Amino acid sequence: MAKSSTVSTSQMISIVGEKINALLGDKNLSVPKKIVKDIILGFLGAVEAEVTNGCKLRLDRVGILQVKDRAARMGRNPQTGEEIKIPASKKIAFRAAKSLKEQVGGAKASKKKAKKK
Repeated sequence: MAKSSTVSTSQMISIVGEKINALLGDKNLSVPKKIVKDIILGFLGAVEAEVTNGCKLRLDRVGILQVKDRAARMGRNPQTGEEIKIPASKKIAFRAAKSLKEQVGGAKASKKKAKKK
């Protein structure tokens, strides 16, 4: 899989199904794709519900999803230059886990940690 490609939900279902079946090892104990799909969609629904309710969601080795408040502020209309008031709002914030950052950043992240100590 290329680094810049996007993995769809159906592709992720196949990937997770293959990993589950590899863990089971026995050909007679394979988990059907439909059950894997139900599990993944159930998990994503639970994530959506918890974040929507304002909970901070920590996913080990992935990161933290949470809702953050954005204060009202002044902005500019780029076409007219007129100042406009941008109302307060909420946004979804994601902060990647340290282990994920290190995997994506490679050796650079490890060297930075060594310098800070």
